[in-house]
Amino acid sequence: MTRRTALQLCSLPCFRGFGLASARPYRLGCQTLPYRNQTLPRGIEGIRKAGYRYVQVNHMHAGRLVFAPETPRAELNDLRQRLKDAGLEMFCGFVGLRGDLRKPENFTLYLKELDLAREFGVRTVVGIGPGYYTKFPGVPKSASVWERDVAEFLPALERAVRHAASIGVTITIKPHTGLACHGKAGLELMRRLPSENLKICWDAGNVSFYEGIHPDPDLPELAPHVKAVCVKDHRGLRANPDFPVPGQGQIDHELMFKILFGAGFDGPISVERIDGTDNAMTMPVELIEARIAAARAYLTPLLDKIYRG
Repeated sequence: MTRRTALQLCSLPCFRGFGLASARPYRLGCQTLPYRNQTLPRGIEGIRKAGYRYVQVNHMHAGRLVFAPETPRAELNDLRQRLKDAGLEMFCGFVGLRGDLRKPENFTLYLKELDLAREFGVRTVVGIGPGYYTKFPGVPKSASVWERDVAEFLPALERAVRHAASIGVTITIKPHTGLACHGKAGLELMRRLPSENLKICWDAGNVSFYEGIHPDPDLPELAPHVKAVCVKDHRGLRANPDFPVPGQGQIDHELMFKILFGAGFDGPISVERIDGTDNAMTMPVELIEARIAAARAYLTPLLDKIYRG
């Protein structure tokens, strides 16, 4: 922890003593993404078996759309019943991962995804912006191409945010190179498009993997704008594809959550990856289950300790 991070952390108005006695209980869930090569019902079963009560549903499982505007109504109704039977609440969603928001057909799809999320009671969705690589990690876009992409993307995002606001949904943009790639970039996005319905989804694993930064010295300043967290650990240098079970890599989750909770964070916390160096598409379901359970076993006492101060 650097001196700068410590000073910024201590300056947060809610941080002294963590100020967490009156905070609402945190919501820790798991994405169905680790089960994306399995059927969605199998993912729901595994997440519930691992002890979670909250879930973030991926739009595709076993090679087909299962939670999307195009999904047949009967299948959506079945999903709703399965979640109810499993005692799982869908507390976060994805948006805009299927195409470039700047294209009219994808913009229309984006709005429909927002509507579907709201139909399922989801108030927070996670999206990404344009990236600044032609090919990661070694071929960046030229400055002029990158600036053009952002200049074209932001007006479309602003229109989507207006729709989100009209239905009571908050769009959060996560670090994925480019638009909100680290704390400083996230702050710039908040400055350029200020809205209560456009915030940040923090993903320290992505900041480490794509940018080689851990911990991010600008997180204390960005923290009041963070309204969702994707939990992903990372091990090794920039671009090293190793995403172990949280707690087994180089991400300082305790420091991260102290900063976020100190700034009043109360949004969804969703476990995203546990595949390490294994092929995520061929992992046995028993191994997925064991690892998401291990993630919960690591995170729950850590979050409890921080809340209790």
